[in-house]
Amino acid sequence: MYTYIKTFISFAFLASVSTVSANSAFEKGVVEKTYTPAQVIENKNESFPKSYSGSRLEGWALLSYVVAKDGSVNDIEVISHSAVVDTQAEAQRYLNNLVFSPAIKGEQAVESGYLFTYQAGKYFTGYANDKASRGFISGYDDVNTLIKEKNFKEAELELAQLFTDHTKNTAEQALFAWLKSQFYYFQQQWQGFDEQVKVAYLLRAQLPTELHYTVVKSALQWFIYKQDFYLAYNAINSLGKIEGKVFTSENKLATTKQVDELLAQTTVINTEITLHDQQVDYISLSRANIVLENAQNLEQVELRCANQVVKFSPSKQIVYAVDPASRRCGLLLKSKKSEQLTLTQTGEIIVGLSDYK
Repeated sequence: MYTYIKTFISFAFLASVSTVSANSAFEKGVVEKTYTPAQVIENKNESFPKSYSGSRLEGWALLSYVVAKDGSVNDIEVISHSAVVDTQAEAQRYLNNLVFSPAIKGEQAVESGYLFTYQAGKYFTGYANDKASRGFISGYDDVNTLIKEKNFKEAELELAQLFTDHTKNTAEQALFAWLKSQFYYFQQQWQGFDEQVKVAYLLRAQLPTELHYTVVKSALQWFIYKQDFYLAYNAINSLGKIEGKVFTSENKLATTKQVDELLAQTTVINTEITLHDQQVDYISLSRANIVLENAQNLEQVELRCANQVVKFSPSKQIVYAVDPASRRCGLLLKSKKSEQLTLTQTGEIIVGLSDYK
């Protein structure tokens, strides 16, 4: 008897930016308005790689990668990954077995940057491994009750036990992340809440329909609060794609209008960034002018976009202006040691719901 592993992937395409500048004043480059993004032309991975392990353990990883001018994959960086099983190397191997046609800007092949979500789901002979176990559900309910009773000390102990004993597949990891986000939420521990709600949002498709809907709505509110309009529009788009839930065009229009108005009113976006030793972070951008402070000790600072990869030299202050025609841009940061940075965004809006159509 054996199991086989089915891989689930998704690509998030970023948009174009101009040439690099680290001057004291904003410098706007010239960028093509049209381009062809990189596309997968060959997948050398096995469709159903076999596993002779009877374990229910599954993993996931969120990565950023670069498609070179020759279509090869380079510069893979892991942004976040499963705490249950290390899937980083597996995810990187999967990416390296993809062959792309390169992005084209004008008539030239260019480097391009993308996001990639990898999940490997195990399927055993006779049944799927896509549901939470009875043991997990029982422990989940116990912790949920303790959180509602504000018995946080006991809830913390039970959370640790639930993770060790019963959190195995990605469905259970998604549920665990949501439960732990609530543990932090009711104690107003916002850094922990931020980390866990993002995991729950990333794994949202593994959740039951009603909880899937709740997670996306909660994430939308949190992204708006954090002034991450890139992810806010992503969440609005996600609300309309939940099987079994109706998110009417009227509701979508009204929600989008609210976010549009908030973004228009938020002319300055300040983001405090905490990086730990050798940590990689990815900060999505909503406005064109960026100033990154205290970046002199970083190992890597890049704008990764669908028609250009922009590499900055670490310095105390990095100043850059993204072309207003660009969309879905992200800033990749990698630290040598623990760092505190500040990112300020001003200028023209470079994100909207239309980016997700």
